[in-house]
Amino acid sequence: MKRALVMGAGLVVKPLIDHLTARDDLEVRVATMNVERAERLLAGRPRTSAGLVNATDQESLLHEVSGADVVVSLLPANQHILLADACLQLETPLVTTSYVSESLRALDPLARQRGVLILGECGLDPGIDHMTAAAEVRRIHGEGGRVTSFASYCGGLPAPEANTNPWGYKFAWSPRGVVVATRNQVRYLDEGRIVTQRFPEYFASPRTIEVPEVGALESYPNRDCLKYIEEYELEGVGTFFRGTLRYPGWCETWHALHTLGLLEPGAVVAPRSGFGGFLDARLGPGGGPRRGRIAARLGLGASHPILERIEWLGLLSDEQVTEAGAPMLDLLVALLERKLAYAPGERDMVVLEHHLGYEDDDGQARRRVLRLVETATAGDDSAMARTVSLPAAIACEMILDGKVDLTGVRIPTHPELARPILRRLEKAGLAFRLLEER
Repeated sequence: MKRALVMGAGLVVKPLIDHLTARDDLEVRVATMNVERAERLLAGRPRTSAGLVNATDQESLLHEVSGADVVVSLLPANQHILLADACLQLETPLVTTSYVSESLRALDPLARQRGVLILGECGLDPGIDHMTAAAEVRRIHGEGGRVTSFASYCGGLPAPEANTNPWGYKFAWSPRGVVVATRNQVRYLDEGRIVTQRFPEYFASPRTIEVPEVGALESYPNRDCLKYIEEYELEGVGTFFRGTLRYPGWCETWHALHTLGLLEPGAVVAPRSGFGGFLDARLGPGGGPRRGRIAARLGLGASHPILERIEWLGLLSDEQVTEAGAPMLDLLVALLERKLAYAPGERDMVVLEHHLGYEDDDGQARRRVLRLVETATAGDDSAMARTVSLPAAIACEMILDGKVDLTGVRIPTHPELARPILRRLEKAGLAFRLLEER
């Protein structure tokens, strides 16, 4: 009997648990700070257990990893380094869905030396996007073509009928992760020119992507994507871009929140105060309604949608939100989580597109567009949960079955990983469609 250790019991873990517990030759243990939720997800399932673990305690991690044949982590990305250290000590493979940090990447020589695979970025974005992009590039190269431009766009959104609030967004995964991700520095390649932008500069001019039956979406750059040029075997490409998708209005609103000081890491809401009081302090002396003063600070008309979003969220309220003072980001995350929630029965949606420009074997300029659109009822079996956790679950199975010979710190672009994971995802109903080729 083999044993899989699942670290974390968050919003996207259930499809992974469903997948792994379907095997009758596998014990599954979920280690988390939220044991009650883990026990609820495991109720009635044979060969399972749940336990409390502190992911910042190395001894606790070593205890949990001991005896596992594979570890899959859905913990926050900043908690993976200690877990990876424990896995290396015990020579146990690790799979995560998070971006590979520099500190994790630095473990690559030791992981290779010990014959251990640390597989990161094996979720949706990052994950399915990497695998499908690398596979499509190999296909074009195999046909004698040469890719000249690549752009990828991905977002988790409310399905159109569930897009019912002024923000055009609802949370199907970690609210803090969404907020923190807005502050990343970005780099991409635009017709041979490296573009570097800092927050909030890149929110000033989002791209527009038209998705049938969804409508116009806006996209802003996703992190520093230049490192993936080599991973995708696209050395010499002229344009390389990875973007995040949102409904229109998202970028301008986050730009406004920055201007108002709501996103400063060190900002604190005063004791016995509210969001409105925080804004008063930032706006400085002046009379008139708070909304009008904010409009003046932002240079907006009185009826601009940004003001509607700010007021709808409750940021103009004088209601007390803290007794002793608290970080603004913590309070903002809690507010967003409460207000931007899915109602029972509503559907979430994942949209992922690849746009490739290339020259065929005759030197003719061609274009290929591929799209994945997945919808599901929001909650434990949401579209976000399925697309994030199923790739990781399949990778775990492949490792357990001895079908992966790779070692070191990797992402799933290698054919030994990408091809079988994509085939199994297609059987689960997650497959790209070729939308356009000309």
